[in-house]
Amino acid sequence: MKLTMDLAKKIVKNTMDVLGKNINIMDYNGIIIASGNQERINMYHKGAAEVVKTGKMVIIKDKDIAGFKGVKPGINLPIRFNEQIIGVVGITGDANEVAGYGEIVKNMVELILQQEFLRREIEAENKACENFFQQLLSNSIKSKELLVDRAKLFDLTLDLARVVIVIEIHPIDNKLLTEQIRILDTFLRLNKKEDIIFSRGDNLILVKSFSKDNNIENYYEYTKKIINKILDRFNEIFDSVIIGVGQRVSELEKLYISYQGAKHALKVGKKVYSNHENNIFFLDHLGYDYFLPYIDKEEGLYFLHHLLGNNIIEVFENVDLGELIEALVENDLNISKAADSIYIHRNTLIYKLNKINEITGLNPRSAKDLFTLLIAYHLYLYQ
Repeated sequence: MKLTMDLAKKIVKNTMDVLGKNINIMDYNGIIIASGNQERINMYHKGAAEVVKTGKMVIIKDKDIAGFKGVKPGINLPIRFNEQIIGVVGITGDANEVAGYGEIVKNMVELILQQEFLRREIEAENKACENFFQQLLSNSIKSKELLVDRAKLFDLTLDLARVVIVIEIHPIDNKLLTEQIRILDTFLRLNKKEDIIFSRGDNLILVKSFSKDNNIENYYEYTKKIINKILDRFNEIFDSVIIGVGQRVSELEKLYISYQGAKHALKVGKKVYSNHENNIFFLDHLGYDYFLPYIDKEEGLYFLHHLLGNNIIEVFENVDLGELIEALVENDLNISKAADSIYIHRNTLIYKLNKINEITGLNPRSAKDLFTLLIAYHLYLYQ
């Protein structure tokens, strides 16, 4: 392990906070790379060079300063990692006073190095696992054998049910997002073995696993609970949070299908339901809206003009068609309940429905015509 300047600064800060004495960290060449005294950084320390050469502690007293270049009174000890000297730690002060701290500081520094090494190992493993999931979402692993080997390497279950959740956040703040990923990992109580959360492009990706005995109803409820926890947290931090949830897949190699589904749900939901308070869109709940992105734009425009002629703007914006027909759909064509749901008088709703019938030739109180108008409205929103 290499003793870098950043790591040395971290060691100096942590050690000085405990000890209350000035600490210097020298690299293998005897150069001071971190110190409580900033003026000494990058200076050559002859005492440290002697420690590296002999592997032994070097004590420097006031009377010894003339014989050592770039030193002050104190004690200097070797820093060992995996039985190799990688640097030197020095404690500035009267040799008799600081000598008692020597082994304590040396052990503290080596413990910090061990912790840092373990942290980097964990980060490297997590990054490798994240890269594997990035490849799964891209469907770029074409060899079944390679996929199985990589899954075994990260101890992942191949046939476990999983779903991909795509979280779109505005404004994007990569530093803040990185902090939130670390927090969410614990906050959501994710399955450390099978679940993962990471950023992909401008979005946040959560891959959530489910036990094999989870039925569809439990799956939806559990997923909603997780998403609501995310929304509760993120709505206080970001201006806009929109979430798409893909279909549940039972094989690891098909995870990309759930990812594509989550993006599809997000894309449709943002356009068609932009005025709704609910910003969670399940692919499985899109219904007929699922097909909107697959309708050719020219074909869609033809359908709208054929149906409504030149009255598109009047019908969809001036007559409030969308609010009216969605109220009817949600209330099973019950005029009174629909009127109550949008806070207008029943007679006012009847008048507006008659106006729509007059303009379009379609009767919103007829199930067939209502569905045609609803499709037209959602197509208008999407395109």
